[in-house]
Amino acid sequence: MLQGLKRFKEKHPFTSLMLIAIAVRIIAVIFVPGFGSHGELQHTTLFIAFLDKIKSLIGIGDSQGMMFLSRSLYALVSLFTVSMIYRICDLTSNKQNAWLLALIPTFSCIMPSFGIITNASAFLGLPLMLYGANVVLRQEVLRQNNLQENVHRTSFLIAGLMLGLGMCVWYESAFIVLSILLILLIRRNYKGAFMTLVGVLISIVSLGLLLWALGVNPLKYIQL
Repeated sequence: MLQGLKRFKEKHPFTSLMLIAIAVRIIAVIFVPGFGSHGELQHTTLFIAFLDKIKSLIGIGDSQGMMFLSRSLYALVSLFTVSMIYRICDLTSNKQNAWLLALIPTFSCIMPSFGIITNASAFLGLPLMLYGANVVLRQEVLRQNNLQENVHRTSFLIAGLMLGLGMCVWYESAFIVLSILLILLIRRNYKGAFMTLVGVLISIVSLGLLLWALGVNPLKYIQL
């Protein structure tokens, strides 16, 4: 049986990783009441203020069912983080190293003191940042390998949209966005840097208009 599991892992590394991550999160959601709770994730943030506004509009209370749903949503978000970490490491190294590295976020959800991040802004903004970084990195790998026909400007725009949303949720990640833009400029990918910046600005302006329509002041929640 162990040999069969090992062969499955070697043949399907990403699938095996996600199955482990899903199993761990099912256990955490059912048996760990504190997972994704207010105690673990400090949440005086713009994103949580936005969620609270929506909850008040549709009349959702803090029942046990809502807490279970909240833990389930946190589990889904963390699954996406595991996936992105694997894919980024796979691009920069190999599948074996990617699988081993992704085990850290796979299990850290059930060990709050060992968690990578401890506030809701970072927890929710990190997957968006990782997705944007993954898209940019993939395009740069294609460009480096002289596969110009597979490099698309719209991919950089999509990456910018994700990075912009991540920055709106997690303000400190502005330094990550600036770093990505700087790296693109250093690598003389001026078009990619420009399209990424356009995507970031579109996200910021769009979310700002939405918050303004809902009567939420984003400056009130900036805590660098």
